[in-house]
Amino acid sequence: MENENLTKSKKDKTLMIIIGVLSAVLIVLFVFFLVEKKENRENMIAITAEKEELQQELTDLSHHYDNLKTDNDTLNAKLVHEQEKIATLMDKMKKFRNDSYAEINRYKREIGTLKTVLRSYVVQIDSLNQLNQKLLAENKEVKKQMDWVRERNKTLEKKTEKMEETLEKANTLAVENFHIYPINKRDKETTLKKCFQLKADFTISRNITAKRGPRMIYLRITRPDGEVLAASSKSFFKFQNASLTYSARREITYEGEKLDVAIYWPNDGSLTKGEYVADLFSDNQQIGSLKFILK
Repeated sequence: MENENLTKSKKDKTLMIIIGVLSAVLIVLFVFFLVEKKENRENMIAITAEKEELQQELTDLSHHYDNLKTDNDTLNAKLVHEQEKIATLMDKMKKFRNDSYAEINRYKREIGTLKTVLRSYVVQIDSLNQLNQKLLAENKEVKKQMDWVRERNKTLEKKTEKMEETLEKANTLAVENFHIYPINKRDKETTLKKCFQLKADFTISRNITAKRGPRMIYLRITRPDGEVLAASSKSFFKFQNASLTYSARREITYEGEKLDVAIYWPNDGSLTKGEYVADLFSDNQQIGSLKFILK
């Protein structure tokens, strides 16, 4: 009897030990479970935070690309291609639900590559902008020099024109004592009724700078009604790129000294009473003009 009680007591002790051990194991496993659950939760929180940080980096990268400006079409195409990569990666990250750090690290590497490419484009665009600024500055300098040259040429042209004008004036004949009146057949001044010819007499002034030699003098007489007294239907001369009718003409030989000249217009019966205008021309210049009245 005592042996049976002893045996039963040993079995009870053994069972209690086994139960104690199992309880301890369960407690340990439960603790491990809680710890692992906590770690998993912390990992998910950390991964979510990193994911959000990476998404923000992608957004910032996209804005950086938007702010890059260049006139280079080839480089612009590359920038658009990189922006498309960023958009694709952002879409992938929105769908990303994995709690794997390996996946997060893969995204980090891709974003790192995009940042490196961005930096290279920033350097390229900065170099291009500096080059453009340099070219712009050079163009401004060239334009400034061209403007200076044009201004200098204008000044030279004006000086040349003034010299030519001075030379032209120096070569132009000057008329003094210009008169025009009707005369009779004996070359005496008379009335309109007895007029045989109109006589224009004048003196060409002394001019030692004028060219010497033969000169043609044209007399142009305009009636009160505006009609020109023409020598003939073919009596024309060139003046200031125009063709003018002349009433009479005379060739002289000028040697730089004073020269008295007379030009005659034969009365063809077309004279009327009123105020007339007489003009003298030579070498494409008007050298004299007056108004006279026939009564």
